[in-house]
Amino acid sequence: MNGFKKMLVTAIGAGFAQTLPAQTHHNIWFRTTVSYQVSEKVKADVELQHRRQNGFENDNMLDKNLMCSFRSWLHYQYNKHTGFSVSPFAYFTNYPIIQNVPGEPAKPFHEIRFAAAMDNRNKIMGKWGLLERSALEYRIPDNSIPRTLRLRSRLGLQYAATSRLGLSVYDELFCNIAGVSASHFFDHNRIGLTFEYRISPGMKLEAGYIYISRLPLAEGILRREHNIMMNFTCQLKKRRGKLS
Repeated sequence: MNGFKKMLVTAIGAGFAQTLPAQTHHNIWFRTTVSYQVSEKVKADVELQHRRQNGFENDNMLDKNLMCSFRSWLHYQYNKHTGFSVSPFAYFTNYPIIQNVPGEPAKPFHEIRFAAAMDNRNKIMGKWGLLERSALEYRIPDNSIPRTLRLRSRLGLQYAATSRLGLSVYDELFCNIAGVSASHFFDHNRIGLTFEYRISPGMKLEAGYIYISRLPLAEGILRREHNIMMNFTCQLKKRRGKLS
């Protein structure tokens, strides 16, 4: 029932988005995560991100800066199905989206974020699994954009092709639930397809494609984004008083 509700809300948000005029954009996202296993149930992450975007009148997704960020996470695995996460601090540098007009882009703005999340992973049948993730994120920008509380809800399917290779497909809806007018309740929606390859027990690589429908807070124009993403994760384990 919860999954059905999420899909229903996603459909409503996506349907609303389709009624607005749109511009298309092309981006590429890079992320590196260093993870440290504190104990059997507790893990700490440091996450670095860099995103690039196409420039004026081109589709080169490496042309211009889009975002740089640092984020910390603390994860607690409650049981084999459910985990809880807290991000006590994140710092973002956001560059304006390149418009379809000539001229120099505006200067970037900076943002501090705090977040909390809950993940549920359940096996459906065979190699298939269901992924649900709900999160709250409080955003504090240093410009005229208001502080907002954003809710994100993801529903997806995972397929374990082999012990090293996996596939995920998902839909994730982002809604502003405080700090903005009702016209900006819909923030954006992501439809993603990702592949995960475990290089070794402590390393994995993710790559995929994410299609986004976004309604920026400072605008009334819907933006459609084509995103290529690549994530690298390195897991450090505490063993006999040393890191390995």
